[in-house]
Amino acid sequence: MVLPKRQKVFRRAKASKLLMALVKVRLFANLREIVGHPQLAIEAGTIREVLAALQSEHPALRSVLCDDNGEVRSYITVLVNGKNMREMEALATVLSDGDEVAIFPPVSGG
Repeated sequence: MVLPKRQKVFRRAKASKLLMALVKVRLFANLREIVGHPQLAIEAGTIREVLAALQSEHPALRSVLCDDNGEVRSYITVLVNGKNMREMEALATVLSDGDEVAIFPPVSGG
């Protein structure tokens, strides 16, 4: 897969028995600023693994994305191919090659 220069690929050791998929992760608002890129390619089998990879590479995201129990904060929206992960299997949502994960923090404005 050819990636634009602004993308970085994170490859993680298999933490689970699930097959790892190469997914596109799009970040918005302050998440984009923290990471320094609007999108990344991450190899992961589930949403939980995507978030773990992001937090491992960018520790500043830990408190922004998840609470002390490791759950995604209620005001963070995570979409998988346009569908809210909370309407799927939440953090256990299984990913496939080419899936797009979009992460939105709360945004206000006029």
